[in-house]
Amino acid sequence: MAFDAFEDAYQLSSWKGLSLANDFTSHTVPALDLRDALPDFELRSFGEPPNNNPRLRTIWRMPFGEDNFERPVASVSDQYELLQHRVLATWLTENLSNAGLQNAEATITMTEYGERVRITVPLENQVFDFAEDLFAPDKYRPEIEVTNSVDRSSAFHVVLRWRRLICLNGMFTTEEDRMRSIHRVDLSRTGLVRDFIKDRLSKRPEMAAALHDWRKLKIEKDTAQAWCEGWLRDKSGWTVENCARLWAIIETGYDGAVTAPTGKKEKIPLSAYRVGQHRRVPGDNYPIQTALDVAQLLTWITTNQRSVEMQLEGTEAIPRLMKELIKFSKTRKSA
Repeated sequence: MAFDAFEDAYQLSSWKGLSLANDFTSHTVPALDLRDALPDFELRSFGEPPNNNPRLRTIWRMPFGEDNFERPVASVSDQYELLQHRVLATWLTENLSNAGLQNAEATITMTEYGERVRITVPLENQVFDFAEDLFAPDKYRPEIEVTNSVDRSSAFHVVLRWRRLICLNGMFTTEEDRMRSIHRVDLSRTGLVRDFIKDRLSKRPEMAAALHDWRKLKIEKDTAQAWCEGWLRDKSGWTVENCARLWAIIETGYDGAVTAPTGKKEKIPLSAYRVGQHRRVPGDNYPIQTALDVAQLLTWITTNQRSVEMQLEGTEAIPRLMKELIKFSKTRKSA
């Protein structure tokens, strides 16, 4: 396989410290085959009497794929309710079929022993034009994303994300598009999840108004880089490497692996970091002209991360970051 510096730097490889499956990072299967593409688990006692702990249980992954062994993956309390990935797959497949999406494709990202899984399904028949402009449409496709774990690392989440079709690098999520912490839900009532998705798709997405405002708001290059060097670096929680990537993309339109300057301990300007020009960022966002251009760059960087949690948390933080950028821009203009 040819060397790809960008893929080498940002290929997805972990999820909260656990490695992803060795034979793939993410792979796609027909939604109808989703259940068979996921492992099965069993809840067992923690030790054998009398050398046991009655207050704990263990979770074991059953033989799966080419791995013919049973694997212990977690210890949980005796009150823990196991929610199988395969049960969620059945629910998801049934809902897709009812919506006329039985031919949909599901992308699976899973840890090595399957204890954590993310399933993403694009809803190809639900595309929205957020620009509402016949001559200059800006279409976004919703995607259902389901995450689940059997090791208590995260609750069962259902999220509706919006991906920009023009370049596929824009991914936005609003607070209204998240359904969290329902790991203990009675599965006979999973209709509430179906109703949540149906409700979110039946009305104009909240993100449309924000995108419209961002598209009209002019942002100069110097302002975006000053915000990146200041607020984003100091107050957002972003790593300095990601801030350097954004600064460099605004400067050149290209993204790549980051090399920090050596020999200095004091705070170094982002412009001093070496960011390889390994890949041109897709989309018509260079040079930046509007707040929407910056938003697209933020989503590009949060999508291209080595860990699943950085992808999930980063994408969901975009609206908050944009509020701060707009506030910074207004303050800079009035100064």
